[in-house]
Amino acid sequence: MKNILKTIAITLLIATTSCDTEYLDPNSTLEPDVVNNTDNLVRLINGVQQRWSTERTGLIYTSTHISGLNTDELRLLNPGNLGENEILLGGDDVSGSNELLINMWTNALLTRKEATTVIDAADDVSESTSVSGSLKAYGLFYRALAHGTLIQYFESIPLEIVENAEFIERSAVLENVISDLNEAKNYIDAGLDASITADIFTSVDIENSINALLARFNLMAGNYDAAITAANNVDLSVKSTWEYDASIPNPLAFWFGSQNVTQAKDLTFGLPTELLPDEDDERIPFYITAEDLEAEIPNYQVVGFWSDNTDEIPVYLPGEISLIKAEAYARNNDLANAVAELNTVLTKTSTTDIFGLGANLPEYDGTMEQSAILDEIYRNRRVELYLTGLSLEDSRRFDRPGATETDAERNRDYYPYPNSERDNNTNTPANPSS
Repeated sequence: MKNILKTIAITLLIATTSCDTEYLDPNSTLEPDVVNNTDNLVRLINGVQQRWSTERTGLIYTSTHISGLNTDELRLLNPGNLGENEILLGGDDVSGSNELLINMWTNALLTRKEATTVIDAADDVSESTSVSGSLKAYGLFYRALAHGTLIQYFESIPLEIVENAEFIERSAVLENVISDLNEAKNYIDAGLDASITADIFTSVDIENSINALLARFNLMAGNYDAAITAANNVDLSVKSTWEYDASIPNPLAFWFGSQNVTQAKDLTFGLPTELLPDEDDERIPFYITAEDLEAEIPNYQVVGFWSDNTDEIPVYLPGEISLIKAEAYARNNDLANAVAELNTVLTKTSTTDIFGLGANLPEYDGTMEQSAILDEIYRNRRVELYLTGLSLEDSRRFDRPGATETDAERNRDYYPYPNSERDNNTNTPANPSS
């Protein structure tokens, strides 16, 4: 990673200028010398990436654990981890004081604030439209990622960076996310400036990541044709990852490796009996192992992208892109194309996937009915996209039994708003009932 000490210094400056006596304040003002030149804005972008992808407080850890404990992807090893234990219990055991929810909310809104700072300052630090456009593209990407992630866990969120901001409902948030991504795409299509990209962490392929997020969030918004178009623009031969090293470790690998917080629950991937993975699915051993799989109660362990502290975590997976197209076609009742995309995932092998993730299964042989095809797509999303933080959103979108239903497949539908927001924003809505 480049310029690590400078990036950390900028991030620390942001943190210290963004807090009050209780919480980091996502509405506070950055020091002027943070935003007065291009170099500092580049360092701020790198700091945003680190805020998002590192530490137990970052969004990679919190989104994976909130969704993973909610939807039975993970088990808790030590209930003394109170935040994780509350998420595992679900229901009324989760309150606005939950540590994971506060960390997710605070760091997503700080990501949003810092990204917006880059966007707003870009025109002032350079007369070059190429330079300012490049800065804006990165800022818009991270702002969209922050809003799009939060709205998967909360019924509504604030979009404005003001005191007592109004909360905006889900469909409008997704519309805003998609607008930011489309604007970022326009800047990228105009050409990124090498003077900017040379000093930004290169593991995140910004062009393909923006197209992948456009596909992801258009699918969530029900814009199926737009989701297909965006997915077709993703180059599946290019990796886009969150990168780590010995000094800044993969946060999931680090905490799984501690054997004191969470681990893989079992080989079901949180799926019900009628949708269990095929025993021959080669994605199972890619993601989960045990020293003795034949033991009465195997000690299942997460592997995949989280076995070593320096493992990179994908921003998106090629399989997600194919499954987005499969689902979009299926919901448009274009079942032939839906099955064709589904088969791409089912028959993919470890040698044909850039991350070595392949099911290596036969093609779909079920009935050509929309409901059956959607069930198969859901099964494959839960296996292919294990621990990507998408399982809660998927469970709701595929109308699986919710928190208050018989045979519930999730323990909450949405989460209470963190006290860090409620204590500082009089417009915070009532908490959801489930």
